Amino acid sequence: MGIFDKVFGGVGGNDPFGPQEGFAGILLAASACDGHIADEEVQSLFTMLGRMKMFQRFSDKHWQALMNRLVGVRKRKGVDDLLDESTSACPTELSETVFANACDIVLADGVVEDDEKEFIQKLQSKLSIADNKAHTIAQVMVIKNKG
Repeated sequence: MGIFDKVFGGVGGNDPFGPQEGFAGILLAASACDGHIADEEVQSLFTMLGRMKMFQRFSDKHWQALMNRLVGVRKRKGVDDLLDESTSACPTELSETVFANACDIVLADGVVEDDEKEFIQKLQSKLSIADNKAHTIAQVMVIKNKG
């Protein structure tokens, strides 16, 4: 263990994600799955999270800490590890909700790249969403984002 591990190791970096981190982490991973985060995707991410009950009591300090942790995991470990940690922490009853929001973020910039399609398929699998349900959710999000 290095000197910085000893000094900073206990500052929540290794703590498991909670429900809010799990949900937000999935959406951040959706934003970053194609290698870059478009402005439209970031705006969608914050709009979605800001409307949810589970984030209503978040102060600016909470938001900053949450996003710093999630972005740090993405930078250090990559999108796949962020997705793994996030899906295991996201409440099961919100699986379809987070899947719909992830589809919405992927569609926010008007282009769905191969990396984004692959991400949505991985997410569907990790959240155990049935094919017919995932198809319906994706169809609705495409309709929502037309025009």
